[in-house]
Amino acid sequence: MKSLKKVASILSVFAVMFAFAFTTNATAQDNVVEVIESSEDHEIFAGLLDETGLSDAITDEGPYTIIAPTDEAFEAMGEELEQIRQDPDMLQNVVVGHLFQGEVTSADAEPALGVEIEEGDIQASNGLVHITNEVIN
Repeated sequence: MKSLKKVASILSVFAVMFAFAFTTNATAQDNVVEVIESSEDHEIFAGLLDETGLSDAITDEGPYTIIAPTDEAFEAMGEELEQIRQDPDMLQNVVVGHLFQGEVTSADAEPALGVEIEEGDIQASNGLVHITNEVIN
């Protein structure tokens, strides 16, 4: 009876480990754009990436780093966001200001850019994503 409980315990541990490994690998398969697009808090930034056509460029191998402002950060801009959307050059500059070639950790990005990263070092298949409540201008 004790050995049956022991086997059941071991199988439970393996099941949990397998489920964790599967979940971790599934999320790591998303590229940086897919990480942004799957977030409910980044609909505006995902849309801006599409508007500029940059989402296609950064789905490639990479590595890339994205500093992703939340919808709340963009909404705080008020009318300025609409002005940016109406000017293709301004829009391109704002979006490009949040994209970096190579993997830049949150510990390096935060002081270099002068932004507070709310959640950092989110691993994607082709780089890193960092979440901020600030838009880099």
